[in-house]
Amino acid sequence: MRVDLALFEGDDLLDRKEITVGPSAATDSFKLFQATHQLGQESAEIVLDKFAKHLGLDKITLDMPIHESNDWESIDLGRHMLVFWCRLDA
Repeated sequence: MRVDLALFEGDDLLDRKEITVGPSAATDSFKLFQATHQLGQESAEIVLDKFAKHLGLDKITLDMPIHESNDWESIDLGRHMLVFWCRLDA
């Protein structure tokens, strides 16, 4: 499953990158954080951590169902917003 992740502060895009979540554990580095991920039977476990200190964010664990997004999905993190778009690989 491919997941496009973006982190916003208000309307300002802070960081964005596409990751590929597969059966083996992997880690992708963004400018402002790190994403560790692995595909399970029915969901993808994605852990976001090692955020830049000035963001004031702690570790975020996502248990994301395996799916194809119809539009951007979002998670409100207070003054930040995490948005994502999931695509199933053919």
